[in-house]
Amino acid sequence: MLFVGCPLTSTSANKNGAGPPDLQRVVFIHYAKANAKPPAKETGYYKLLGAKWKSFPVSLEVNPSDSGLGEEFVIRAIGLAAEEWDSGAYSRLEGIDWYGVDPNLFDNKISITNKGYEDLAWTSDKLDGKNTLLFGNYSTPGVIAVTILWYDRATKTIVEFDIVFDTDYTWGNATDDSRVMGVMDLQNIATHELGHGVGLGDVYQSTAYQETMYGYSDYGETSKRDLYIGDKTGITKLYGAASA
Repeated sequence: MLFVGCPLTSTSANKNGAGPPDLQRVVFIHYAKANAKPPAKETGYYKLLGAKWKSFPVSLEVNPSDSGLGEEFVIRAIGLAAEEWDSGAYSRLEGIDWYGVDPNLFDNKISITNKGYEDLAWTSDKLDGKNTLLFGNYSTPGVIAVTILWYDRATKTIVEFDIVFDTDYTWGNATDDSRVMGVMDLQNIATHELGHGVGLGDVYQSTAYQETMYGYSDYGETSKRDLYIGDKTGITKLYGAASA
C-alpha cells in the first residue's frame, strides 16, 4: 500500500488471501491549502506513477448522492473533467489532443451507481473492475479528495481506480455560484483526481501551482480544470503524441 501525499510506508497485496500478489495499491491524498502564487515562471512539472492503461476507453461510474448537487450537474462536471484529459477541449489550447489514444481515453458515457464509501477498493477484495467516483466522509481533516488506484506490478498496467470527494466540503461550480469562495469546484478537483486515474502523480514544487496535478487546492479554485505545461507533457509521455 503506497500512500502519496503523506509519509506512510508501502506494501503490496500478499499471498495470504489478501488478493493477487502482483497488484500494488496507491492512495493519493489531496489536501486543502491556500496557494501562494510565486512570481517565478515554471517550465512544466509532472510525475509519472510508472503504470498506465493498456486498453481503451476507460469507463467511469458515479454515485452523485451525498454531493448536495443534482445528478445532471455532477455528471456534466465529471464529464468535462474526463474530456480535458481526452482532448483538451476546454483547455488553453482548445481542441488539441495531447496523445494518440483513438478515439478516447475515457468512455463518453458515464454510468450511475449506488455504491457507497465502503464499497470502494480500499482493499484488494473490493476490486470489481469498475472505476467509481462518489461522495463520502473521509475521516482525516483537511483532505478534499482521495484516489485509490491499483496496478499490476508485472505489466505496469492500471486495473482500477476509485475516487471519493470528501463531504466535509461544499461542492459546486465556483465560476457562477454566489458562494464562490465557499465552494469546492467539482470539475476542478475531478480533473486533478482523474489525472491520478490515468497514471500521473502529484507535484509539489511551489512554482508548479498552475499545474492540474499540483498537490494542493482550495475553495474557489478553477485553474485545475485546464491542463498546463507539465500536465500535457506527462500525459503525452504516458500515451504518446497525438495523431496527425
